[in-house]
Formats: sequence, structure tokens, C-alpha cells
Amino acid sequence: MGFWTIQAAPAAPTRLPGGRPGAGRPLALIAAALAALEFVIAAAGGRFALLSGLVLVLAPGLALVPLLPARTRQSWGASLAAAPVLGFAASSVLLVTVAALGVPLTAVSTRVALGLLIACGLLLLPAREPRPPLGHTEAWGIAGLLAALLAGILLQDRVIGQTPVPGNDWGQYVLYADQIRQHGTLLIQNPFWMGGTPFRQDPGVPAVFASYLVMSGQPASVLMHGIWVFALMGITAVFALARTLWGALAGVVAAALWAVLPIAQDLLGWHGLANDAALTLMVLVLLYLATLMTRGVGWLEAAGFGLVLVGLCAAHRLSFLVALGGTALALSVALVAKRGRGELVRGTVRSAVAALVLCPGVAYTVIETDQKFGGTQGYRAYLSTKVHLHLVLNDLSWAFSLAGVVALAIAIWWARRDRSLVPFVALLVVVVALAYSWVVHFPLAYVRMAYYVPLALVPLVAAVLTRLLRPPVAAIVGLALMLAIALPAWGAARDVRNFYDFANPTSVAGMRAVSATLRPGDVVVTDRCWSFLSAWLLQADVLPALDPADILPKAEVGPAAQARAILAGGPRGRALARRLHVRFILVDPLCVSQDGSRERPPQLGTPFFVSTRLVAMRVGG
Repeated sequence: MGFWTIQAAPAAPTRLPGGRPGAGRPLALIAAALAALEFVIAAAGGRFALLSGLVLVLAPGLALVPLLPARTRQSWGASLAAAPVLGFAASSVLLVTVAALGVPLTAVSTRVALGLLIACGLLLLPAREPRPPLGHTEAWGIAGLLAALLAGILLQDRVIGQTPVPGNDWGQYVLYADQIRQHGTLLIQNPFWMGGTPFRQDPGVPAVFASYLVMSGQPASVLMHGIWVFALMGITAVFALARTLWGALAGVVAAALWAVLPIAQDLLGWHGLANDAALTLMVLVLLYLATLMTRGVGWLEAAGFGLVLVGLCAAHRLSFLVALGGTALALSVALVAKRGRGELVRGTVRSAVAALVLCPGVAYTVIETDQKFGGTQGYRAYLSTKVHLHLVLNDLSWAFSLAGVVALAIAIWWARRDRSLVPFVALLVVVVALAYSWVVHFPLAYVRMAYYVPLALVPLVAAVLTRLLRPPVAAIVGLALMLAIALPAWGAARDVRNFYDFANPTSVAGMRAVSATLRPGDVVVTDRCWSFLSAWLLQADVLPALDPADILPKAEVGPAAQARAILAGGPRGRALARRLHVRFILVDPLCVSQDGSRERPPQLGTPFFVSTRLVAMRVGG
């Protein structure tokens, strides 16, 4: 018989059978309190939009903190930073699954589903939350994270701080969420797109957005600012990853670099919402993968890994493909070495089993959507999206690009002994291979691979910098690098907004004038720059002249070709306009095609409204 001492006692004891529910679970109790308060306010007939958002994203993550890697749970800062990302993954998977089961997504069903998820997290999971006191180093790390968030907010505000936000793609997400709110399900037709086709968007973000609308009672237009949430979550996720693997200073450096990279502003400019949401989830995928390869994962951590992977599939299938490729390559490299092979295989099997258990609802929704697409185009349709290396380096900034190359070379050398670096190197290899996969005729939007480069390089720069230099010197060098990136990015952010500023007050006034004259059955033809925006702003049937490289589902190729023919005019264009009852043509005079060339002005119709970003041509009577 032995006896327990303070030193020998478990750092995070599990709750004993029959113990008080919620004992040792302060974060889960906070989650339950947030949900209960929101439910009570709703039952009383009130609405609290901010609280509804917290219940959707933050509260599930707080309740599921025991699913995070053990090293993450040793830090208050890392746990709290990872919680909203884990919560988004859980909410999106849950809501997509609920819809797949045929349960309408109403305010009641959404609250009940979220309440059950939070209650299960509170009552069934063990007390594996952060326990150590908030020491000096931890407090410094959290302060650094807050400073990185502030830097990110200041730069992001220069791109998306006004209403309406720039870009064209936000129209599709607002419209889809609004239609889900009306119909209560995900597999629905878009009544304002190419004569009525199924919505083609990945279901994860729209399911959460629609649930926010039914819970908060907010107008759908507020969702145009929803991308801001994911932009900030990306900063917290990168902090959690680097803080877990390499310490507080590495976490702060990684968060600061992620916050100021110009490529992030470009993503906000054209409103790559699904991409941005997926990037936050991919950070957690890399965290779980590094944990699996260094320390192994138990069943709870494997459940967290599987949940994040399924959430990534629901959020953005291209990102899911990239993550699977990086994961497979990293695991293959690790399996070559005999050290820890058994634990690696066991952890991989556990994670795969967890993903398979959690994925049916998401898999059903994704497969059903794919079957309505009519397949995908061949690689030739995307040749105009080839990567131009100098543009990628410019978007990353030359200072960061140089630091990234040096860090990558050192990390490859260190990776022979330190497996935590392998996932990042493997991911970069997969990203580069996919960027040039047109060589083997693999179809995808190749230029999109540039957005995944920071996922590999930002953590590597933070790791190498903080391990090579003494902490004070590393902090100074990290600050200098951040400023060298942020100062040029400050001016570039405004340029990004101006480039994508389609829906400014003047052009929106023009859209109102067009909407006022539309009749039932009228069709509006647009160029690629006004496609999704027109569907949302006009709530009329839109026939967009998308470039082939803009098109994912093959079913859209024919209608887009018809729209391009109508813009080109001529006998065929006029005949198509008459047959399809085209009433207006909308174009942006500054719009450029996917290959960067300026679009030709429409050859059909008479001017109805003219501004710098919108020209409306009336066709027929």
C-alpha cells in the first residue's frame, strides 16, 4: 500500500462515479450556463444575438475541452484559444447531421440539439480541463495573443470594416443561409440561380449561419460580416497549436504572423468564407496530427481528431482533400521509422474509427449534393488558374517568404529527430504538388493552393525562431518580422478592398433601380463579378457568365456559356436573350477574368444605369 502526496497525485483527476456532476469542469459549466441563459431568454420571447453566437460556436468547444490533446489542456491559453474552433466543428457536424436525419433546423430543434451536445460534454466526459494556476508565462502568452488579435482586427477592418463588405462570394452564403432558415433543411434548390439549381455550397458554414439566424432573429444581411469570426478564430487556433507544441513565445509569434500576412487580407477581399473557415479547422488537424506522431492519442483525443476532420469535410471539400493528403504523407513518413510505430498505428485506427462514427450525416449531405452536380470539369478548364510564384511571394510578403524558406530548410533537418515538425513539411509538399497537378491532368483551382502555404510556414517560422534564439532575442526578432510584414500590409489592405469593392453605396442604389423594374419571370444576365451578389440583392433569376475556372459543378457549364454568348451579342446572343426572357444585363466595367484580362463590355442592350462599378443594360421592352 502506498499513499498519495501532492507531487504524486494526478494532475487532472477524473470524476469518480457518483461524484457531483460537473465537478472539476468549470469550462463545461460556463458552457451550460451560457446555453441555459440563452434558452431562458428565448423562452421569454427575447433575443440576444451575441449570446446566440456564443452558444453556437464557443459553448460546445468549452464543453468538449476534454477532447483536446493533453498538452493543449495543460495551458489555459491554448485550451481557450482552441475552444471556439473545436466548438464550430462540433456545431457544424451536429447541425448537418440533424438536417440529414430529416429534422427541420428551427429555433427549437437547434437549441435542443446544442443543449444535448453541451449536456453530454458536461456529464459524460471526464474532468480533463486545465488545472494549473495562471502563472506569469501563461499570462504573458495570453496577453500576446490579445495583442495579435488586435493587430488582426485593425488590418481586417481596413478590408471588411464597412457595409457592404467587398467581394462577390458573400452573396451566395447569405442567400443560402436565408433559404435554409425558410425551408429548415440543407438539400434545397436555389430559386435565383440558373433557372433553379441545387445550392452548390459546402454545408458546414451555411448550417451554422442559418441556425444563428433562427436563434437570434437577425436579418440575413448581417452574415456578410460572419467571415470576421473565422478570421479571428484562425489567429487563436494558430496560437493554440504553437503554444502546445513549442511554448508560449512560439504561440505569440505564430499568432502575430498569421494576423498580419497580406494573403489573409486577399482572402477577406473576395470573401473566401469556406476557405477561411476550413483554414481554422486545418490548424487543429495539424495539432492533432503532431500529437499523434509524437505522444500518441487516446480514445478521447482520437474522438476530437475525428470530429475536426469531419467538420473540415463539411466546411470545404478542397481543404479536406489537402488535409487528407498531408496527413497521409506525414503518417507514411513516420511509419518508416520503427520508433513508436505501434502507438502510431493504434492512434490512427482510433481516429479513423471516430471519424467514421461521426461522419454519416455529413457524408450523406456531401454525396447527395455531388450527385446533383453532374460531375466535374476536366483539368483544361482550370489552366487559367496556374500559380504564379512571384504573386504568391508578394501575397506572403517578401520578408516572410525569406523567413519561411530558411525555417523550412532548418525544419527538414530537425525533422529527423523531432516528429512534431513532420506534419508541416508534409503539408507543404502536398500543397506544392497540388498547385502543379495540372501536369498530371488533375482538375482543381490551382491558385487556391497559395492560401494553404501559411499553414505550413507560419508554425515552422515560430518554432525555428524560438528554438534557435534566446527568448528575449526571439521576441525582438519576431516583433521586427511582424512589423516588416504589417506596415506594407496596412496600405495593401485598402487596395484589396478597392479592387473587390463591387457593392458600394452607388452600385447598390443601381441594383435597387433594377429591382424596381423587374417583373416575374425576368432573367438577369451578369458577368462573373456580379454573379452571386445579383442573386442575393435582386432575388431574381440570375444567369451568370462565369469563367470555366469559376465553375465547380459540371451542370453549370452550359448555362454559363449561354450567358457569355448573350454578353457577346450577335445573332446567337440575341436569340438566347429572347428565348430566356432576359430583361437586364449587369456588368462591372473594371471586372477582370480569371486569367487577369479585362472583360469585354456587353454588346447587347441599352444603358439603364451607369457607375464606376455597375453598368446595367436594359434588354428588350
